[in-house]
Amino acid sequence: MQKQTGATRPWYKERWFWLLMSGPLLVVMAGFVTFGIIVRGADDMVNDDYYKQGKDINLELKRDRVAQTLGISAQVMFSDDMRSVRVVDTSAKPLTGTPELLLLHPTRQHGDQRIALQRIGEKLYQGVLQPDQVSHWYVRLQDKQGSWRVQNEWLPAEGAMLTLGKAATEQTP
Repeated sequence: MQKQTGATRPWYKERWFWLLMSGPLLVVMAGFVTFGIIVRGADDMVNDDYYKQGKDINLELKRDRVAQTLGISAQVMFSDDMRSVRVVDTSAKPLTGTPELLLLHPTRQHGDQRIALQRIGEKLYQGVLQPDQVSHWYVRLQDKQGSWRVQNEWLPAEGAMLTLGKAATEQTP
């Protein structure tokens, strides 16, 4: 016959309990880590109202047609250190007012930049950029009222210059 000891060990000192519970505890911790990654690294929706944007596409295209009718075009030159930008108005007629330049990231809305341009000469504007290591941009030049726009896709690896709209020399009289 075995001799019984009256003292039993508490549950938290049992090795079998911890061995059996380690799997479910690891799964719960992995779930919290995965949730944290999802919340911090969630992709931005470039436009959360895509249905309305689809309906308004004709308004957007109208701005492009207005710029084409007015013969608006520009040459955009980025500095090597990506801290400044110069815009040369290559339109047949000088732009009225002060245009603004937008750098739009294809997928990360928080990476977009709105650059205030200052006139530094006849048909010449300059602005300050926030440096970013992005390798793909949509560049848009527009008036502050939103009545016209010229835009193009820019890959910095392909060069620091970009043409927006048709150049004045390419336009038909």
